[in-house]
Amino acid sequence: MRPAFLIPPLLCLGTPAFAGLSFCNDSDIRATVAIGYKGDDGWTSEGWWGVDPGQCREVVSGDLPKRYYYWRATTKSGPFPEGGYGFCTQTGAFTIVGDEDCEGRGYRRQMFNELDLGDAADHTVRLSAADAPRAKDEARKSTSPAPVEAPGWPADNGPGTYGEPLTIVARFAGCWASQEVVSCEFEADGWTYAASEEGPTELAILDSLPVLPEGMRLAVIGDLISYSGSQADIMIREITEAPELAPPPPPRPAMAGLMDHIQGYWDSDAGDGYTWIVQGNVLTEIYDANIMRESFLEIAPSCAASNGQGPVIIAWPEPDEGDGPSCYLVTETAQRHLAIVDVIEGRSYSFSYSN
Repeated sequence: MRPAFLIPPLLCLGTPAFAGLSFCNDSDIRATVAIGYKGDDGWTSEGWWGVDPGQCREVVSGDLPKRYYYWRATTKSGPFPEGGYGFCTQTGAFTIVGDEDCEGRGYRRQMFNELDLGDAADHTVRLSAADAPRAKDEARKSTSPAPVEAPGWPADNGPGTYGEPLTIVARFAGCWASQEVVSCEFEADGWTYAASEEGPTELAILDSLPVLPEGMRLAVIGDLISYSGSQADIMIREITEAPELAPPPPPRPAMAGLMDHIQGYWDSDAGDGYTWIVQGNVLTEIYDANIMRESFLEIAPSCAASNGQGPVIIAWPEPDEGDGPSCYLVTETAQRHLAIVDVIEGRSYSFSYSN
């Protein structure tokens, strides 16, 4: 993929001299340009380069090594005049090798103009105002029943310019082209929101979307232009990634009934021969059929080592053992199952009821 920083826009002052292939936009509408050529690996297409009104942009630098190049220029209102040579394109920046089976490979097939340079080592294509798709724009304006649906959008003066102010958090559903008009869609709360390159969303915003992964969580700020059923047309003023929400923590086991639940024989799920036997408020710990320790139990909301988490099982050893109490944070209780964490030693245990 071409590095965008190698091709800065240049102002057209008179007729600039470029040693390469350049495009100058003499119209008053922003254009995006793609080119095609025969490369080492076959027919290749590249795009898009944005060319603002009154600017020139070099898309191939240095002396041109090929006689034939192909090009296509589009605007938000439609394409400049098209030729009869088909190449594959997509909405985002691209370098595509091969001009066949475009749709089958996930691309669009669009028509390009041919340049026969002969022996010339450089060339400038001028996008004229007369060729810009302005007539189609004006026809749409005259037939639109409501100003909000016309492509001649008013200048953006902030929230509410194009409809009701809108702020949503939505999942990105992808971008598609229909009759060469690209729309990007978002889904939230059963609604599908669509922003189109026909306006009034800035093309720079739409150009940045196709590279995003589908399903990405985004915060979208703009205006709600119109809606029908569960579909809505929107203008995007700002779009940013919205961090995924952390799943809610599982509910903590309740203290009520916990002492009754832990009564009986509990074998470690690790299969290491470690067993708890709880009888009343006495805990007997057994390892490989040998009694390791006996303690007195109590159930508490938390202990000093659990940082306020609970409930906990506090095991007090016999006085003559000289050890301090153990504190076990109860993380899961279910029928025939018990999971705990020794918050002092940092070990986790999982037991199954074995009575």
